Amino acid sequence: MRPRRHKLGRKKYFEQQKGPLGCDRQRNWSEDGKNGRLFIMFVALIMSSYLKYIWKSTALKKSFCSSLEILDEMRSIRIVEHKGKAKHITPFVGRQLEICEAFGFPVPENCAPKYKSRKVKAKGPGRPPKPKVIAEEG
Repeated sequence: MRPRRHKLGRKKYFEQQKGPLGCDRQRNWSEDGKNGRLFIMFVALIMSSYLKYIWKSTALKKSFCSSLEILDEMRSIRIVEHKGKAKHITPFVGRQLEICEAFGFPVPENCAPKYKSRKVKAKGPGRPPKPKVIAEEG
């Protein structure tokens, strides 16, 4: 007896993957343009699959509801350029550091958060107490 095939075939699987990439209809003017778009889509599908694999197999699944939420979290990172000055990348903060750790990406030196928590151990309100002096009897 032949083994049963999965109901979800390759074609349907890739249709599900193409949905988030927004490639419902390709508008191309040339054959080269079509081939270029297909190549970009192929690479995007591979990257999307890898992103989902890392999301499911690490602790990121507890922190994020979906793999698209991971991309949304990283979207705020920017490269700032000024004429005559060096480029710099905005600092990675919070859950962005978790994502880099899960993927095994080192955070660049200049992108590590430069702040420390403002919460300082409070010794108590007001001035520090005066040392207690105990008078000796005698």
